[in-house]
Amino acid sequence: DQPYIVYKHEDIDRHHLHIVSVRVDENGKKLDHNFEYRKSMEICRNLEQNYNLIPADKKERQSELPIKPIQYGEENLKAQIANIIRPLVKSYRFQSFGEYKALLSLYNIIVEEIKGGVEGKQYNGLVYSATDNKGERIGKPFKSSLFGKSVGYEALQRCMLQSAEIIKEKQLKERTKAIVTKAMQLPLSRANFEKYLVANGINVIFRQNDAGRIYGVTFIDHQNQCVLNGSRLGKEFSANVFNELFPSSKGNNDIRLQQQSSNNIGYADEPDFRPQRDVDNTDASLNIFSMETNNGTDSEEE
Repeated sequence: DQPYIVYKHEDIDRHHLHIVSVRVDENGKKLDHNFEYRKSMEICRNLEQNYNLIPADKKERQSELPIKPIQYGEENLKAQIANIIRPLVKSYRFQSFGEYKALLSLYNIIVEEIKGGVEGKQYNGLVYSATDNKGERIGKPFKSSLFGKSVGYEALQRCMLQSAEIIKEKQLKERTKAIVTKAMQLPLSRANFEKYLVANGINVIFRQNDAGRIYGVTFIDHQNQCVLNGSRLGKEFSANVFNELFPSSKGNNDIRLQQQSSNNIGYADEPDFRPQRDVDNTDASLNIFSMETNNGTDSEEE
């Protein structure tokens, strides 16, 4: 019998409802809130059973990827970019600008650094743009200031430093390293290697030059919400190793198209993660984000 408001939240792909009420009755007396969380969970479990819903336990919430990539022409491009970059910066851990760019590439977004000067004072800024499925820019670029300070140049620098500490403290590399190691030991083609990782909640992005040589690799672990260049995991995950593992990388552009139509190789309940595509991180904007230490740096990629 309490007054309440229900608000449907639709700005991300995982639509959901917020229910807001008050904690006092009509006489101003505080309502009983003992065991509030447990009572709420019991109600949720009953609703799931009565309406045959997917159980919303913590593990399953972590395995989904609720943010959808840019859909050019569907709706306001600026709003789409904002609804992607804000939660990614807040949730994911990355230690370099290149790793951040790799993460955004999954959602058809590219970010670039802009340098300038006003009255003798230097400044650094960021510009975000949407891309098509081939990585080509579409639409107009947007300055980071349009999306707020949380996705700007200084905020990203702080995020990278904090990420390095959190990744080390919580040992977030270990899960990614174990799964990639197992995949590398299996007799898989590059296409099936990528599919195997996707089935385990990890996207891999290979960077290649015009000759087809792999000069960089980045792993994006969606369960740990952690982005790691291969060299951070160890020398055995460097670009040179993957060149030897997948020597015929030159003709792999068609693999990405195959993955868009077939995202599994027989794994049950496979999460619908974004297909991989190559990202070129060689532009000059990488030079200014020197947050990563020499440990775990791939000299060839740099």
